[in-house]
Amino acid sequence: MPVKYMQLEGPRFEVGLGDDDFPRPLRDIPKPPERLYGVGELGALVAGLAVVGARRATPYGRGAAKRFATLAAERGIAVISGGARGCDAVAHEAALAAGMPTVAFLGGGCDQVYPAENAGLFQRIVDAGGALASEHEWGFAPLPFTFRERNRLIAGLARATLIVEAGLPSGTFSTADAALAAGREVLVVPGAITSASSRGANPLLCQGAVPVVDDDSLADALMGAFGCLRREEAPEG
Repeated sequence: MPVKYMQLEGPRFEVGLGDDDFPRPLRDIPKPPERLYGVGELGALVAGLAVVGARRATPYGRGAAKRFATLAAERGIAVISGGARGCDAVAHEAALAAGMPTVAFLGGGCDQVYPAENAGLFQRIVDAGGALASEHEWGFAPLPFTFRERNRLIAGLARATLIVEAGLPSGTFSTADAALAAGREVLVVPGAITSASSRGANPLLCQGAVPVVDDDSLADALMGAFGCLRREEAPEG
């Protein structure tokens, strides 16, 4: 029996690689998409911070995704992710709560909303001035291999990719690889060496990823990538 997907309300866009309004950060990545299809605002596809992690996220991973996505959004930086369960969804939610548009790249067409449980989140992304985007045309059902392929778009639109949690095996590695291939920085939140959910993330630190251990270390990374200053707390009194 065919799967029925929820249809999102909002403007649709299609843009080709040669068009003037094609997102500039995606022009020069390895294997740029020939076309992008989306629901929401094309103008939301700007350089930002990708926040990705485990679908079966632990409370630690979810907390890190929320904390650091919020910090970026509060500094006016777009949060980019894949709309998946777990860390991705938390990152999108944090951006929305901070009043900042967010972008989700999907594995299928943007009228083939997956996972279905995040349909409400996707509609709120569109309503808040963000966008869902895909390199696949309308009606293209998501397939296992398309999620790995879309990871290069997440990393390519971002100036830096933050990995908050990843076990073994993990599709998150393809996002890190895509970021490096596109000349983008990879940031990693360290986890406990005894945690299965960090067995994929921690080795990336040994390979040269930038550790994000607190708010200041992320602020420093954002300063390098975006030139934005740390937000100082207002003095009391």
